[in-house]
Amino acid sequence: MKILVPSDLTSRLNAELTALAIAQFDTPEFRLMMETPLTMDRARFAAVQMVFYNVNRRDCWAYVQARAPWDVKRVIWEHEKDELFNDPRAGTDHRALMSKEALALGVSEEALRHAQPTPLVDAVFMGFAHAAATLPWLGGLTLNHFLERRNNSELIPGGGYSKRFRDKMVRELGVPSHILISSNVHIDADVDHSDSVWEAIAGAVQSESDYRTALDGAQTCAILDRAFRAALGYGMLSL
Repeated sequence: MKILVPSDLTSRLNAELTALAIAQFDTPEFRLMMETPLTMDRARFAAVQMVFYNVNRRDCWAYVQARAPWDVKRVIWEHEKDELFNDPRAGTDHRALMSKEALALGVSEEALRHAQPTPLVDAVFMGFAHAAATLPWLGGLTLNHFLERRNNSELIPGGGYSKRFRDKMVRELGVPSHILISSNVHIDADVDHSDSVWEAIAGAVQSESDYRTALDGAQTCAILDRAFRAALGYGMLSL
């Protein structure tokens, strides 16, 4: 049996993660989200739920950072400075960006202040948090990384999720693309974030066991990612 060296393992993992990310867009859950005709109310609903999604992402990255080695903690710290404090692409943090996009679509400040995630969305967030907190740190790192790889338009033919949904809003609602500030920033930011975190993953994959741990994290994320899109699609259809 051929024994793969780390460079072979990371090349194989890189290809498998990208293939898995591309495949997300052909799943029934992503199709439900992307093929449901938009109304402004549906776009507003999705924008508000994405604010809560961002908060859940911060929790999940923190769970992994707490258990990761020192050098990986630093990679996550750099990643989270954009998200939590200030992304130089936008001059603010990403929760503020998502809130501003919801407001730009016509959500009132009062409605945004009193909004809550739907039960289905909240259940998915519980799943994400549990996985990030209980998988081995490398699996948790890849779990979090996978969402940004799936959003990386340099890797995904036809563009990542943010690009596709932004273009859908422009096409179906006639929304000017420049007001979709969160979508625009994430199209660029998740290229950088995906690449930097991938380097940390690649450096940690030294054995077949590491490879399986990392791939398991991505596969777990793919399931939860599909569930989240189904929750959004269901919520949109109810409006």
